Amino acid sequence: MSQRFVFKSEVFFDELDALGVLHHTRYMLRLERAQQKFFEHLLGVEDFNAERDEDIYVVVHSLDTRFREPFQNPGPIVVDYGIDRIRSGGVTMDFLVRDESGKVVYCEGKRTVCKLSPETHQPTPWTEAFREAMEAYAK
Repeated sequence: MSQRFVFKSEVFFDELDALGVLHHTRYMLRLERAQQKFFEHLLGVEDFNAERDEDIYVVVHSLDTRFREPFQNPGPIVVDYGIDRIRSGGVTMDFLVRDESGKVVYCEGKRTVCKLSPETHQPTPWTEAFREAMEAYAK
């Protein structure tokens, strides 16, 4: 069984839309924040520093999202990441945005990011250490 990375977040009243549910763009914001913490965890660092850690210089290649249940009240929410597929300089992660118990899934999908060279802005391979760290989360 592969590991999952869990990121806990808080939803505030001002993030709810006119219908009283979490606006769809706020899910994407949480995916970004969770990915940052996930990559920091994989690198074993406490901060996000692209000059020091070349593997965090990435762009989103694709995002496939399905909304399942509306999130309707301020409170805790969880982003749960796993790794579906690792390529030379890309990774596809599966995700769940869910309640703390794991019984209610608000949103799920896949997100693919590609690593770029900071100098050329062209695709480039992961470092061996980062790739090995990702393997523990791969299916």
